[in-house]
Amino acid sequence: MSMNRRLGHDAAFEMAKAMLNVVKNCIREDEHRDAFSEFYAICKVGIESYEMQRERMMQRLHPSKN
Repeated sequence: MSMNRRLGHDAAFEMAKAMLNVVKNCIREDEHRDAFSEFYAICKVGIESYEMQRERMMQRLHPSKN
């Protein structure tokens, strides 16, 4: 994976925080931690999926010259 794992984590973390801020007044405070964990997991998978698709596209555009 070309994206730095730390960068992917940081992006997923910030996205999850933003998503929690949207719904935090709609759920009980004791549910915030679980909601954040779910949002983080969704964001992380999305970022990883995007990165895999991007790498495949780059391979098709610049195939190996072996």
